[in-house]
Amino acid sequence: MRIVGRFPDQDQVGTVVDSLKNLGLDRKDMIISDLAKGSMTDEQRLRDEIMIKTERDSIRLGENESFAEGFEGLHGREGILVAVEIPKNMSQSVREVMEQSGASEIIQD
Repeated sequence: MRIVGRFPDQDQVGTVVDSLKNLGLDRKDMIISDLAKGSMTDEQRLRDEIMIKTERDSIRLGENESFAEGFEGLHGREGILVAVEIPKNMSQSVREVMEQSGASEIIQD
């Protein structure tokens, strides 16, 4: 199962990543993508220790679609996406963490 949260800013992403790690998830299980390509500088990424993967590194996507287009039901096109693959029994906990961290939208498939 995959859950995706859309967050307005990088500070909220840092919070949700830390909280997901506290639930026992590993950073390698998460994909983070800035929807406004290029809005975050390399210096900012390094400072906050959040690595943004490219669209080609995304989970279960076809060769020609962007990261955001791979999620049915995603309405907003601004912010930063955090996608995580989880066992079904963790879905409620992950949704709660994303809501508490300020996600403006959450979808799961």
